[in-house]
Amino acid sequence: MSICLPQKGSATAAPQFDTLVIPSRFWNRGFRWFAAVIALCSVVAAAKMITPTPVEPELITIEKAPFKVELTRTGTLEPVRTERVISKCRWTVRILSLIPEGTWVQKGDVVCVLDSSTIEDFRRTREVALFKSTAALEAASQQEQLLRVRNERRISDARNELQAAEMDLLAYAEGTYPNEVEQLEQDIVLNRDRLITVDDDLTFVERMWSLGYVNTPTVVAESHKMTAQSEQVRRLEFQKNHLEEFAHPRCDIEMKHRLSDSRLNMVRTELANSLAVLRAKLGTLSEQRRLAIYERYARTARESIEACTIRAPRDGQVMYCNNWNMRSHGVRSIEEGKKVYFSQPIFEIPNEDHLKISLPLNEALITSVSLGSSVTVRLAGFESQEVRAQVTRISQYPVVRNYFAPDLKEYILDATLEPLDGQMKILRSRMQADATLTLLEKRDAISVPEEAITRCAGHSVALIRMGDQYLPCQVKAGEVSDGRVLIESGLREGDQIVAVISDEQKKMLAEQTAP
Repeated sequence: MSICLPQKGSATAAPQFDTLVIPSRFWNRGFRWFAAVIALCSVVAAAKMITPTPVEPELITIEKAPFKVELTRTGTLEPVRTERVISKCRWTVRILSLIPEGTWVQKGDVVCVLDSSTIEDFRRTREVALFKSTAALEAASQQEQLLRVRNERRISDARNELQAAEMDLLAYAEGTYPNEVEQLEQDIVLNRDRLITVDDDLTFVERMWSLGYVNTPTVVAESHKMTAQSEQVRRLEFQKNHLEEFAHPRCDIEMKHRLSDSRLNMVRTELANSLAVLRAKLGTLSEQRRLAIYERYARTARESIEACTIRAPRDGQVMYCNNWNMRSHGVRSIEEGKKVYFSQPIFEIPNEDHLKISLPLNEALITSVSLGSSVTVRLAGFESQEVRAQVTRISQYPVVRNYFAPDLKEYILDATLEPLDGQMKILRSRMQADATLTLLEKRDAISVPEEAITRCAGHSVALIRMGDQYLPCQVKAGEVSDGRVLIESGLREGDQIVAVISDEQKKMLAEQTAP
């Protein structure tokens, strides 16, 4: 017969039993009660070992302490001001001579000389074309001046003809025609008076002839006078009627037509003159445009020839503008014999007195940084040296630095280094360094470990100790740094909370807050 006894160990461990051997000779009716008691004691002991002893959770007391959120980025030291010299030659030419990289030069020293032989040939051909275009422009200008003088004479003749037609019409309508009509009317009145007189004389002679005082020839003579005078009156009346009914309308129409034709001739002359002047002006402008083109060609050639001699813009050390990626593969774009194109950087002279480091910053954190924010720089190989820096420029627009993540946009910050006197000797351009940017810093802040906060029903919750109980407390969580969460509200200094919320406690909180 064997009985399982609990083994000594942890209260939370699974129970294990040892074997107690009882000889069969002791197994009789008198000892059955003893075996029963031993079995009962074994069961009670095993039950005590199986039931776990409650463990008190670890507590932390809320204390105010400094809280800082830092961001570290790796960058390269670059001069704040670098005089970069580019090729201002409009042609793609070869480098004839170039001083060695790293040479210290003075302002105005010749650093690079480009081949300008092709540009010299181009300049000579364009100067010949420029001379011909200048002569053509002068001829076109003179022709335009002559045309303007000729047009002035034509318009003057047309204006004089118009004035003459207007004056003739006015003189005829207000002078010649009324005078002729008036003169005929006067002659008609005078001859009618004479006709009356002649008629009276004829009547008198006929009476005298009937009395025998005058002879027949006298009567005939007086009769002839009467007939002649009547014919004269009739002729004058015919002249007046002819003038009023036929001659005057015809002359009036002719003069008005002449006036109208003179006006139209004036308009035609002005239009023809304007067209001729416009044509001449277009010719002059065309020659001016051609001259300007050739002047620009010649000027560009001369400026490019001057730009083939490149001088140092300031004192300093010459650094070639070779692409670092291509240079790592042994390809150099700036050296003697290589071709350079317009606006290609050739060399630069950095100002080593002031250095900066550029840092990329995610657009979600850009509002946490401002001009003047402090930056700590640690150089590669000199990690013990902390160089202070200050943010001096923030890019206006974000850039996409990762082709595979176009939605990830970052701003570029420039931090200018402010080294101490002893740190100046270790700073060099293009040194790699780690820059630490402080995004948030509070001296008296409440922060707790991340494990002490859980999300429940959309809120941040901590378990706070109230007497013998642990009650959920809603808090407002802020930034996270080094595994600690900034508590903006909900906890006070001196409160005790659970340091690590277990899965069972999270489950219980979820069940309590479930709708």
